[in-house]
Amino acid sequence: MMLFLSSHNNVNIFDWLNESSLVEQPFMLKKISSTQFDLCSFAKKEALSINYYKYLAIDLGAVINDADSFRMALQSIHIMNRKMRFIYIDIGNKSTELQEALKKYGEVPIISLNPEESIPEFKAQVKIGLNSTSMFHDTEKDMPENKKQVDYLKRGGNLDVRKTEERDKTKKEYIFEKKNVMIAVLNAYPRAGATTLSINMVVYIKSIGASAAWVECNAELDHLEKIRNNTSGFITIKENRFDRNGIIYMKNEIPEVMDFVINDMSRLIKDDSVKNALSFVAKCNTVVLCGTSKPYELQDIKEKIQLLREYGCKICLCLSFTPEHEKAHLVDMFGSKTVSVFFTGYTPDMFNSSSNGEMFKRILHEYLKEKTNDNMLKLF
Repeated sequence: MMLFLSSHNNVNIFDWLNESSLVEQPFMLKKISSTQFDLCSFAKKEALSINYYKYLAIDLGAVINDADSFRMALQSIHIMNRKMRFIYIDIGNKSTELQEALKKYGEVPIISLNPEESIPEFKAQVKIGLNSTSMFHDTEKDMPENKKQVDYLKRGGNLDVRKTEERDKTKKEYIFEKKNVMIAVLNAYPRAGATTLSINMVVYIKSIGASAAWVECNAELDHLEKIRNNTSGFITIKENRFDRNGIIYMKNEIPEVMDFVINDMSRLIKDDSVKNALSFVAKCNTVVLCGTSKPYELQDIKEKIQLLREYGCKICLCLSFTPEHEKAHLVDMFGSKTVSVFFTGYTPDMFNSSSNGEMFKRILHEYLKEKTNDNMLKLF
């Protein structure tokens, strides 16, 4: 899958990749064309939402940034998308300033030949670009691991101690300025995973230092009782209120002041007849809609999105069991100003949030403020 930020003149130069052996088929190509790309603005708004693309192709002729802000934008996108490969296009070598900026990262291949003049040579440059791995060796953490270990041992360090120190350094600390952030988690249809995802989310929130409660809003399902009977560690505080590892679990009531309250609303909203439930959802800070990417269930997702839109909800659509080659297509199908699309990892243990931690961070980003300086701050 490739996202191509293109000038209008070059918008079709990669269309042939749809039938090429150079890339894995089926190949999804998404194009955004403009005469003026502010890459800093793009990084600020979109860097967190493009992680499902394997390639990001940038037409330097459409970029309006100077060399310093161009490098800062690239670095910021890279921080959020470590596995993404960057491809640079400058047909006719017209953007020499930005090409010079790229030299900071070593010998970066630039696709500069006009395909109208020599198709074989142009395709040869594209092949080199596709196979190139973008290097951003600006910090020690980007050094090869074996070299870091050798340097550390030369300084008299202990590798076991070093690994513990590195884990502590990478764990971010947050400030939670807003209290009682209400999250509503809904199913697009029965058994779409709202309970699993909502508990997974509350465990993640606790892991980053916030106070959190999980509320079962549909007591008729009695999910909490079933989970307690099959999971150790629950401590009874009072009737219908329990504690597990510092997280409050309860039924049909709003807890005292917390940083976050996750409301599991499984099967409560089937259609527009449940006015009270829909009004509650509309007042929540974030609405998470759970579904899968099975073709016969997509219509149910569309209908539930339309219903939530009528109540003014901004929706985070979380789709599970999604093949890689389908992700870009589903983002095009559902993504909009009011719907952000995410893809959940496999979670056999609903109390282990490691598979979906990055997704939850993106969903909740406006409520998370890092205590430490971040590499992205210069951009903003």
